[in-house]
Amino acid sequence: MGLKYGSLFLVLLLTYYSLNHFYRNKERFSSTIHSMISLLVGVSSATISFLFILTINYHLLISFTLDVLLAVLILVITKKLFNKGITDMLASLLGAFVGTTIGYMTFTSSITIVIVDVLFIIFIYLLLFFIDRKLVSNSPQKKKHIIEGKNERILIGSSNSTVLLISALLIWAIIFTVNIDKVKVGVIGQPQKQTAKQDDQNDLQYATIHVTASGFSPKNTIFKPETMTKIIVDVDKGSAEHPKLTSADLGINIPLKTGKNILLLNNPLKGEYQISLEPSNSVGKLLVK
Repeated sequence: MGLKYGSLFLVLLLTYYSLNHFYRNKERFSSTIHSMISLLVGVSSATISFLFILTINYHLLISFTLDVLLAVLILVITKKLFNKGITDMLASLLGAFVGTTIGYMTFTSSITIVIVDVLFIIFIYLLLFFIDRKLVSNSPQKKKHIIEGKNERILIGSSNSTVLLISALLIWAIIFTVNIDKVKVGVIGQPQKQTAKQDDQNDLQYATIHVTASGFSPKNTIFKPETMTKIIVDVDKGSAEHPKLTSADLGINIPLKTGKNILLLNNPLKGEYQISLEPSNSVGKLLVK
């Protein structure tokens, strides 16, 4: 949990620093550098929303509400600092929605969060490096020779960007609405399988299946047939409230408590046994072969 909060703070801090850097040099902005503000708020919003939905254990309604509030905040900030708010708000909203969608489909792990942090740091470095080079080339002497049509071109470019962002938002909304039943929680990066270990002293095989907010980790576990089997279902504190382990194949419906839960199978036969986790509807398999 500390890593998630720390990552959110890092992204917010770098975004604030970058916007402050833009503000200090806004009088020297060219049209190219000016458009970088929309890129910054779009990527920052996507990263913030990605991390936030992992932090709140995949609550879509809360996350989408935050996305809208974040976009409104971006509108207020960019309107006050740069006198350009609508395009940046749309960029923030689109980025936040995309970040929420990808985050919802991503399995929660420390590695995932670290990778996102590193990629965002690299993005900020490259963006500021590019802008600083543009600022150096945009010297006061050159500014005296700026053509009269520059402000008009910036206005036209901003209008075109607004249309493109609105179109992208509509396309995202249509795709998400049509495929909402196909969007599965935590499928990206989910550990796929493990093989049970043998306990010769007690003459049984055993495996630990972790239950997280994303579902089962790993998704599939392989066992040997006709061997006493011990399954340790370890429920994380951040998982859903009052979870249940169910399986029509095994005929079980077991409430789970936080921590370790023991399930014993008496010499299971070869086959595939599907297990489900309620209320998240996450599924996994016990493969006996």
